[in-house]
Amino acid sequence: MNDFFVSLMLLGALGQGGNMPFWATSNQYGLVPESSGGLALLQTGMPFDESKTFQWHWGASLGLKAMGTGTMVLPDELYAGIRWKKLRLDVGLWHPEQGYMAASPELGTLSTTGGNLMRTGNARSMPGYSLCLEPWNVPFTNGHLQIFGRFGDYRTTDERYVAGALVHNTEGYIRGNFGKRFSITFGLDHYSMWGGNSPDFGPQTVNFKNYLKVLTGRAGGADAPGGDQLNSLGDHRGRILLRFLWKGDGWSLSYQHDKPYDDRSGMLYYNYPDAVRTLHFGLEDKTAWVSDVVYEFHTSMKQSGPYERRLATEEEIAANDPHLYYDTLMNKWYLVAGGADNYCNNYEYKSGWTHYGRQIGTPLFFSRSSGLGTWNNLLTAHHMGVSGSLFRKFPYKLLLTWSQNYGCWFSEAFVYNDGSRFDQPLNQFSSAFMTEFPLLKGALKIVPAVYLDAGDALPHCWGATLSVKYNIIHR
Repeated sequence: MNDFFVSLMLLGALGQGGNMPFWATSNQYGLVPESSGGLALLQTGMPFDESKTFQWHWGASLGLKAMGTGTMVLPDELYAGIRWKKLRLDVGLWHPEQGYMAASPELGTLSTTGGNLMRTGNARSMPGYSLCLEPWNVPFTNGHLQIFGRFGDYRTTDERYVAGALVHNTEGYIRGNFGKRFSITFGLDHYSMWGGNSPDFGPQTVNFKNYLKVLTGRAGGADAPGGDQLNSLGDHRGRILLRFLWKGDGWSLSYQHDKPYDDRSGMLYYNYPDAVRTLHFGLEDKTAWVSDVVYEFHTSMKQSGPYERRLATEEEIAANDPHLYYDTLMNKWYLVAGGADNYCNNYEYKSGWTHYGRQIGTPLFFSRSSGLGTWNNLLTAHHMGVSGSLFRKFPYKLLLTWSQNYGCWFSEAFVYNDGSRFDQPLNQFSSAFMTEFPLLKGALKIVPAVYLDAGDALPHCWGATLSVKYNIIHR
């Protein structure tokens, strides 16, 4: 049967100089104050009843955030969904799924990306709908082959450079199951930002014809900006996923290769070896001192190479070089030999891949103070997350992240400049430790946490949070 739940969380945050460190606010759905302050969060809902073929669920949460800049009400979640067999439809405002969870789900993910470098829990959610096919056994394969995916549309609701921009998502995966222990998953997750009202190009045409162009990555028509007429309508990006999973007796080991792309060159692997590589070891016994360990290596230094655009030679045109493209405005053939893909930034949609000023994708890309995209999409990083239960009673989570940040190929005005890339990186170390004290048979939970940032990319500071959460579950 459906379990109805209500929870109330009260959180206090204190940071050195008023600033909260990186891990205090990252992957918190934009709820935790960015400076010293407090948060009250009321959540309620009803999950799916797994015992039934036709299921439904709903949820709602509302936050009140207070800090030095004022107090604001945050509509966090408001959704409803139905499921029939392997088909699922969700409508409203909800958090994206997170993988690599700590010993207690209350403590969140151990990963920087939660398993998806393009859509993490770092920013506030966008309202929309999502039609999902959950892992479905392909006929005549005896469960050895499964397919699954998602199709959805969303709308940005923040104050951004292109107001009211729309976001489309299409993702598809295939999984091979080799016995009961080993599986391989491969797939593509694609996002398109389009529509909205641009201060440079005016209101963008939103109709079914342009929607089809967004779905297929085709160039825009005469009503689109010049760049969209040359390339594809809207701002496109995504990831290519490869995942290996081995399940032992009481434990599991997985390796995930999560590769970004921001244009066609990235989809064709010109940006190799850019990716987030994740190794996870987990025990089924979450009361162990150490139950889960995640290690991630991030690199985004290639970006299909530095930007190079020049007139094509007669020989290259005759040879039909794959890097050729025809500029209809200039009536000339050009050759693009490099990419400078400029992850999560865009010349037309200047707010980039952000929502309410926070990165929708990996939080290791830091947003510009102006709100115009990210300033450090050239980086390498190492991250480790560890969780378990102290004395087999008190769940904890430890996060350690070190990054080298080289800026990006483009200036804040989105003008390419080879010199904008740092010769010497800005080193950054961020850490967090939190634990959970369950009381009243788990209905009441007290969660203290401490954080530290040291380095050149973010302000050097320490911080702490203390939250109290009370849950009521009616069965």
